[in-house]
Formats: sequence, C-alpha cells, structure tokens
Amino acid sequence: MDLDDMIDCVRALTARHPGQALAFMPTAESINRLVLRHRRRFEQAGLAVPLVSEAIYAAVSDKASLLERAASFGLRVPPLLDAAVPAALPLVAKPRCEFAADGRKLYPELIHDAVALEAFLRNADLSQYFFQSYLDGASYYYLAHFGRDGAATFAYQRNLLQQANGKSIIAAELCGCPDVSTRERLTALFQGLGYHGYAMIETMELEGLHYLIEVNPRFWGPWSLADRAGFLPEAFTGYGRPLSGDIAGGRYVWLGGWLADWGHKRRPRIYPAARKLGLGDCLALLACDVHFKRDSLCLSFSEIVGALKSRLFHTSRPIKP
Repeated sequence: MDLDDMIDCVRALTARHPGQALAFMPTAESINRLVLRHRRRFEQAGLAVPLVSEAIYAAVSDKASLLERAASFGLRVPPLLDAAVPAALPLVAKPRCEFAADGRKLYPELIHDAVALEAFLRNADLSQYFFQSYLDGASYYYLAHFGRDGAATFAYQRNLLQQANGKSIIAAELCGCPDVSTRERLTALFQGLGYHGYAMIETMELEGLHYLIEVNPRFWGPWSLADRAGFLPEAFTGYGRPLSGDIAGGRYVWLGGWLADWGHKRRPRIYPAARKLGLGDCLALLACDVHFKRDSLCLSFSEIVGALKSRLFHTSRPIKP
C-alpha cells in the first residue's frame, strides 16, 4: 500500500464533495492498522477515523492477549495446548499477533494430520504462534456495535460453508442470538477494554457449549448480510442506527469462494446447519450469490474461468495466502 497515494485520494474525494463527511470504514486489518498508525495525516486530509486508539485496537486484534482477557470475563475458549505434537491432532496454530516483526500478515493454520503438522513445524516460526484444540461444531459470527455510551447492538450470522483452512465464508444466513450468556459476557469484555465501534466475533457451539474463537475489530465480511441486518453506512459519521438488532432471514453465498477451493482441489468446511438444507434451500442460496447482479456478472464469469484454469493446470499444493 502506498500511503502518500492513499492520502492524495482522500484529498481528491474531499475536494470533489465539499461539505460532505468522508468516514473510514474498518474492513481489512492491514488497512485499519495503516490508517491508525498515520491517523493524524488522514484526518488532516479530511478523513474522519471513528476508530479506537491504536493500543485498544491491538488489544482486541491480537489473538493471544484477547483470548486470555476473555477467559477472565467468563467466556469459554478452546483448550490451550502446551505444544504442537502428533498426539494433540487435530489442532489450530494461531498467531499471537496479527503481523510478524517483518510486517508479514500471519494467518491461523488448521492442522489435521501428521504430514501437515510436519510441514508447519518445518516452515513456521513457532515463537509467533500458540496452539489450541481443534473444535468441530456449529459456527457463528456476531456483528457487534459498541457505542461510546456503553450501548451494545448485535446481529448474528450462522455459517454454512467456509473455504479450506479457515479462510473466507462461502455461505451463511442471518439468525437469532446463539447464546444470550455469551453476548452479555462479550459486552462486558469490550466495555472493560474501552472499545467502541464495530467488531466481528466468531464463536462455535459444541455439545451445547459456546466457545469464543476469535475477534476482528472491524466490520462484518458479507456486506449483503450486513445490509439485510439493517446496517446504515451513515452510522460511521455519527448519524443513523448502527444495526437493527435481532433479525433473521437473510442469506449470503459466494459461489466464487467454493469455485476457488474446487479449482485448487481443496475441500470446503461444511458446518452442521448446511447438512440440514434441502434442495429448495440450496437453490435459494444460489439466488443470493453476491456477484449475481447486473453490474458484477463479469466477476462471476472470471471466477468460473479462473477455477477451471486452476483445476486443469495447477497441482493440489496449498496456496500460500
């Protein structure tokens, strides 16, 4: 990312729309951190940055410290492992921080077998990771908004399909609150951290117990679901409601995400809710594809072509993020 070019773009936008508010919307972690690091320059250029301080942001974004703090608020977290050994498989290797010292983005790794474990131990800097037991249950994303006045508003997403190795969600649907107790403890946690703004919170239900998986201090990924949940972009400039609250019924699918896995011979993760879908539900999901619109059909076509090329010419080697 070119910081000077981004600043110039902000200036150009504010000059083109005098008298209108330009607000930063938190989406990608790497961009959020860049904006926070150079907050004063962006604000001087005319961009409102309604985010918490860089220190509070890091306290929520860095996975190890956040999960440790969450446990003190009574939130259940996956069992911590002393070491990544074959006897502990399957397991999850989670980065302690969002970025390595050299600036590389670090990603969680889902490790299912001894071959994958050996490759990880050979290539990774183990000091950058901690390890947890792998849980296989129902997956939920909470979209939370925490106001400066302490008010908390939530919407909820039940995940159906996810790309391999914990990457992007392929299909999901809006649902009611998965667990009221978890919601109350999450509210207390974020208030205790002094956090305000949006947060995407991943939980998993296994045998009736709800576990906190991770938190991303940014907006929800599936924009179309957020729209159906009542999100108003004006909320970023201080106007309008952040969310409508408890709501269900909306669905989301990104066929391109499934095609990308198919093209590279990877298996998407199928969550319990997806196994209960009938033929009619599946057809209804396809109609909700994020790119099945007049102005984005070309993107769907390019995803199909790209997947076919990958399937024909690529090996099944994992693709580095």
